[in-house]
Amino acid sequence: MCGIYGIWHRDGRPVDLAAVQTATSRLRHRGPDDEGYLLASPEEGWCAPYAGAETDSRLALPPLDQAHGTGGSLAFGFRRLAILDLSPAGHQPMVSADGRFWIVFNGEIYNYIELREELQRLGHRFRSGGDTEVILAAYAQWGEACLDRLNGMWAFAIWDRERRELFLARDRFGVKPLYYVATGQTFAFASEIKALVGRHALPFAPEPLAIYQFLVDGRLPDPQHGATFFAGVRALPPGHCMRIAEGSPAAPRRYYDVALPDGHHRAHAPETIIAAYRDLFIDAVRLELRSDVAVGTCLSGGIDSSSIVCAVNRLMSQDGLSAAQIGERQKTFSAVYESEGRYNERRHIERVLRATTADGHFVVPTVERLLADLERLTWHQDEPFQSTSIFAQWCVMGLARERGVTVLLDGQGADELLAGYRPYARYLGDLLRGGRGATLLAEVAALSARSGQPALPLLRNALIFALPTPAVELAYVGRQFLRTRSTVLRPDFANAYRRVDLVDVPSWCEQETLDLHLRDAVMASSLPHLLRYEDRNSMAFSIEARVPFLDHRLVEFVFQCASHLRIRQGWTKWVHRQAMEGLLPDAIAWRSDKVGFETPEDAWQRDLLAARPDMFADGAACGAYLDLPAVRHAVEEWCACGGDTRQVWRWISLEVWLRVWGEER
Repeated sequence: MCGIYGIWHRDGRPVDLAAVQTATSRLRHRGPDDEGYLLASPEEGWCAPYAGAETDSRLALPPLDQAHGTGGSLAFGFRRLAILDLSPAGHQPMVSADGRFWIVFNGEIYNYIELREELQRLGHRFRSGGDTEVILAAYAQWGEACLDRLNGMWAFAIWDRERRELFLARDRFGVKPLYYVATGQTFAFASEIKALVGRHALPFAPEPLAIYQFLVDGRLPDPQHGATFFAGVRALPPGHCMRIAEGSPAAPRRYYDVALPDGHHRAHAPETIIAAYRDLFIDAVRLELRSDVAVGTCLSGGIDSSSIVCAVNRLMSQDGLSAAQIGERQKTFSAVYESEGRYNERRHIERVLRATTADGHFVVPTVERLLADLERLTWHQDEPFQSTSIFAQWCVMGLARERGVTVLLDGQGADELLAGYRPYARYLGDLLRGGRGATLLAEVAALSARSGQPALPLLRNALIFALPTPAVELAYVGRQFLRTRSTVLRPDFANAYRRVDLVDVPSWCEQETLDLHLRDAVMASSLPHLLRYEDRNSMAFSIEARVPFLDHRLVEFVFQCASHLRIRQGWTKWVHRQAMEGLLPDAIAWRSDKVGFETPEDAWQRDLLAARPDMFADGAACGAYLDLPAVRHAVEEWCACGGDTRQVWRWISLEVWLRVWGEER
């Protein structure tokens, strides 16, 4: 896991070496173990590696300061978090054996051992024991098609010296980030926006439409469109790659999407599907335990993270997994609270620890720490966020770093893959459209019993999502048009972007079936944002977070073979619950009250506002978008009577974000 940066002046103008070092240093938290640079002249055909202040001295590279005057118009910067092959052989930027390709790579390729063996049979020779050189050889052998063979998470850039071409790629589901800026003849990319924006690079300017949608609906920029909160900064979407050459525009191209079943395959018996799912899940966990440093697990007490802990326990006790990285006892990391509440999962966590004899480590997030860390958290996240729930994860990552663990497995992605967010309306709409009346009524009764939701609203919502897509979109636009206009937005700002927002219909409106809805959740509307939170939280503490539920083999198996077993008999994640029989305690496997990484948000926000009474004073940065007197009145009313806690948080998050980035002007 690392931080990568690159810039190419395609008109041949020399790069600013001080700016390259500044941009790379802003990614140091992603890779405190090593530093490296590449300077190249596409016109003259030369490439030269250089050292920074923290480059391993055994490499004997010349310092980048000595490159002044060389005239290179392309540069890479790299910060390394050493996970595989801890020796200097893992240093980046790395060059292929023939000197043609140079790479900077952030991520992990879990099947690198198998790929290396295949490439060796094809004649490739390797000088290192990690996965970076495997990507170089795979690209040399198969070109862009190598992406189909990779199992892992990645964001990388490869410079082809012969073709004078830059190739960028991001993993299938966007676990690892990659941003870029294209202005005139200059193209720059980085792992985080902070390397691309600031006094050393693109001036900070917010994207107004993103702010409008965030304030009104809590919507975040669309990952599949590459949108961000920063004007001029784009994200390479999940499952996309792009080529940048001297005389052509840079445009992302999709190379991967989740394929849906075509209806021509014979369905297997549920027992067969459950057994295959179980084998795939355990194998995904096994692969993601590959590491040359200590590995632990995030444990929230829910079925997803608990399943990973129990799978690791099974691999250690029955399948001969080496304890070299795990230790004699598996280490888990959890956020708990002193007070009781639906957000406190301690009793469920302890049940899993008793079942596995894992070594549990606990952190108690507090409002005092939130107050102390809020600006730092915001800086690391780069963009505003929807609630304080990510702060609990922030604290868990800090705890793991304190305990000397560098890699953490986490349950992210299971909810989107297995319908964990209770998309009952989509599911029941499928049954209604398919004419399965008896099953529909039975499932409504079961879902009502499990969730406590009355049957009539369940049926009403099913009817809505049984309508054709244009009708759903029209209903959404009508609701947006008729809804009460926000009294806290500045009128000029609201009027400028209200009409634009009306035609920017969210992607979920276009998803008629449950399969389409969940594919959208995986690729666009939900999961990419959660992965962004996790990446920034973990890398802030130089921790690599891995997500076994997003092994592409498992994702594709569920969509192709087990989609009809996601919801059954009123249970979401039914196929997974069944597959965990005998592995996971029943009291965890059949929970229906899991809340995720939640915090005592209401109380925390009151304390935060009391501690910072000037948050929305005249002159506040968010006054460019919000009517500050109206906000102050609304906050007073919320403190006295309650109301929309998430909306108040969005005001706070925007103000803190603008203050943090305002210092970059």
